[in-house]
Amino acid sequence: MSRAAEFRRGWPTLAAATLAVGLGVSGLAIYSAGLFVSDLSRELGLTATTFGLAFSLLTLGMAAAVPVVGYAVDRYGVKIPTIISALCLAACFAVLGTIVHSLPAYLATMALMGFLGAGSGPIAFTRAVSSWFDRARGFALGITMMGMGLAGAMVPLVISSVIEARGWQSAYIALACAAAAGALPTLLLLRGAPGKDPAATLASAADDNQRASSAEPVGPSFAVIRRSRLFWQLIATFGLMSVAFTGLVPHLVPMLRQSGLSAGTAASIASLLGISVIVSRLVVGFMFDIFRPTVVAASLCCICTVGVLAFAFGGVALAPVAAIAVGCMLGAELDMLGFFTSRYFGLAAFGRAYAGPYTAFVIGGAIAPLWIGAIADQADSYRPALVVVAVLTLLVAASFLALPNPNRRVEALHVGAKTVAPPPSAIAGRS
Repeated sequence: MSRAAEFRRGWPTLAAATLAVGLGVSGLAIYSAGLFVSDLSRELGLTATTFGLAFSLLTLGMAAAVPVVGYAVDRYGVKIPTIISALCLAACFAVLGTIVHSLPAYLATMALMGFLGAGSGPIAFTRAVSSWFDRARGFALGITMMGMGLAGAMVPLVISSVIEARGWQSAYIALACAAAAGALPTLLLLRGAPGKDPAATLASAADDNQRASSAEPVGPSFAVIRRSRLFWQLIATFGLMSVAFTGLVPHLVPMLRQSGLSAGTAASIASLLGISVIVSRLVVGFMFDIFRPTVVAASLCCICTVGVLAFAFGGVALAPVAAIAVGCMLGAELDMLGFFTSRYFGLAAFGRAYAGPYTAFVIGGAIAPLWIGAIADQADSYRPALVVVAVLTLLVAASFLALPNPNRRVEALHVGAKTVAPPPSAIAGRS
């Protein structure tokens, strides 16, 4: 089937996934959290340290819930877990705006929001889009993840205006309404997987005809996946990726201010990061469909390394280069994760297979700001931390190059009603 035909038949699911991801926990909670710091510091005694703790609790709550969400998606499909999670996310925002009046209650609610709202994140919607797109999967996943990029551009503007006009409590209620609205695209537009799952390639035409006659997702069981070396390679690769560079995002503006830039100039440079995130989601996804994805991913790591080193040793004049380079990498990380997981393992156990490396990525995202801040405080400069980021990102590039080509997909062998995957050694031999 051509790429155009895939978009003609799969656009409702793609549209639903893009909207729902933007209105999920990643799009609403993460991009809005910092907007409330000033008011909460006055009302609850929130400090920079406790805000950092709250953000880490939100992230770790998501990490703890990911295996549960993965199992639920594989067991019950996409609609039920995502709709329930969207409503729970809305309830948590409503609690923050009405009931929470103490710092411990705020911290507990943030942790609960991460756990209960995790199902509204990318894991389920990546699976849904992957079931409809094969030849254009990379580009489709890039469009899906644009939902978060658009949320990052719009949520701060809208919510800050609500805070100014009606107060922080009303802003939390507005977020609750937006989160509840995130369930509507899933309810109205999301379609079940087509009868023929494009996620795996069979060795013979007879096997292909057998697969086409079944609506069951194709791929190895999770018991087989978790024993494979490839699964653990993905966990290590995406965990290291997150530790390597995601910590630069919250530290970017402080880094620029420390270099002597005004708040306005620092914000303008930081906006370049957001723009490059949106652009890279589409460009990188498109490139995954055409070129070898492992080489594309490694090349992005090298671009990030060059940009970071340029800023470290070239000064603020090259700060825009660093912002764009980091944005390019940041814009592709979850697209990569969904693409590699679906190509390697199919969709039968996609939720649980995705949960492993995604959990590693989320935990790495909680660790990264801490180690960068610690090195910067110790050295009284961000330069040593930037050098470490560059070295780690090169290691991530090497890790991607060690993976087999996902566009030469894993062959699934059907034994009765079960699906068995070849051992990792056979997968590596095909690359």
